[in-house]
Amino acid sequence: MEWSKQAMSESFYMSNMSPQKPDLNRGRWKDLEEQVRQWAQENDALYIVVGPVLKEKPLGTIGKNRVTVPASYYKVIADVTGPGIKGIGFLMPNAALKNPVSSYAVSIDRVEEVTGLDFFPRLDDRIEQSVEGAVDLAAWSWPGEKRTERGERRRTGERSRERTGNT
Repeated sequence: MEWSKQAMSESFYMSNMSPQKPDLNRGRWKDLEEQVRQWAQENDALYIVVGPVLKEKPLGTIGKNRVTVPASYYKVIADVTGPGIKGIGFLMPNAALKNPVSSYAVSIDRVEEVTGLDFFPRLDDRIEQSVEGAVDLAAWSWPGEKRTERGERRRTGERSRERTGNT
């Protein structure tokens, strides 16, 4: 994927930044970003919305300006160009995470519930309900993850699967 010099420069604007713990930023969040880049190459067009969950109690503040550190982050992805219309959301605590990326997958409706945001209000209601109402992990590619005997996904090389509170 090629980016313009201007787009790269704009990605460093303060309005495009939110403090993440290094373990999240360099760990599962990075894995998620790489996964979404791959999906962008595999699909005709994706709509992606990313941000901090601001309705939760923050982890605290940093710096002399007391910048709030969010307790978790979300990312929602919608593919409405077909042939397979689909959507997926992610909720990740702002912490070191051990589970595979797919274990943080939730429906876009769940992310909307947690954030209080409506991500794709201009979609036709039938399409919006289909894209946002459920998450189908099988509709997305997951390189680097494999199924366990019980059908759970895990990253290649990981021995155990931790439980998450995500629905």
